[in-house]
Amino acid sequence: MEAAVKTIIVEDQKLGIDLVRQCLTDAFELVATCQTVKEGWEAFLKYRPRAVILDIELPDGSGLDLANRILKEDSQVRILGVSGRTDEYTLYRVFMTGFFGFVDKNTESISELKRAVIQLGEGNCYYAATVQQNMLVQKTDPKAFSKLLTEREQELLRHFGSGTSNEKIAEVLNLRPVSVQNHKARIMRKLGLHNTVDLIRYAMQKGFVNQTDFQNRMQQESD
Repeated sequence: MEAAVKTIIVEDQKLGIDLVRQCLTDAFELVATCQTVKEGWEAFLKYRPRAVILDIELPDGSGLDLANRILKEDSQVRILGVSGRTDEYTLYRVFMTGFFGFVDKNTESISELKRAVIQLGEGNCYYAATVQQNMLVQKTDPKAFSKLLTEREQELLRHFGSGTSNEKIAEVLNLRPVSVQNHKARIMRKLGLHNTVDLIRYAMQKGFVNQTDFQNRMQQESD
C-alpha cells in the first residue's frame, strides 16, 4: 500500500480550509493548514509536503509567488490552485508555473473540488474549464499579451499597472529610470496604447493588477 501524500492547505478563510479538508481522502496526510503566504512557506520548510492545495489571493501576498518559491525549492511538489480569481493573467501564470490543477471557486461545485483533489492524489492534472479556455485564447489570439510581451515586460506591466513611479520601479528592479521609461514606451507600442491611463486600464482588465492593489499604491504614493 502506498504511503499517504503529505499535504498542506494554504487558504485564508477557515470555511475554505474546512471544505478542502472534507474533500481529502485516505490517500492524503494533512500535516498543516495555513492562512498566509508566510505560514505556508514556513509549513513547507517544516514538513516538506508532496502536495499543496493553495488559494491564489492571500492576506500578505500572492499564492502564485508562493507556488513559484516552493517549486524552485522542490519541482516535484504537486500544487492545486483553488481560487475565485480567474482573470487572464492569473490563469496564464497558473498554467505556466506548473500547477497540477486549478479549481474555479466561481463556477465549480464541491464535487468538482473533490474530483480535482482525487486527481491530485493520483498524480494527475485537473484544470477548470476557465483555465482551458484562457490557454486557448493565449494560443490562438494574435493580440494575446503572452504573444506580444516578454516575461520581463509582463513583470514590468504589473508595476506600471499599479501606478508605481518609474523611479520606484527602477529601485525595486535595479534598473536605471531611463531604462524603465524605455520599457514602458515599448510595452505601450506593442499593445497599441497611447497613454499611462490606457496602460493602467489594460493591466487591470487583464489581471496584471487589481483595483485594491492600485488603490493601495496610490495611498502609498500620497503618504
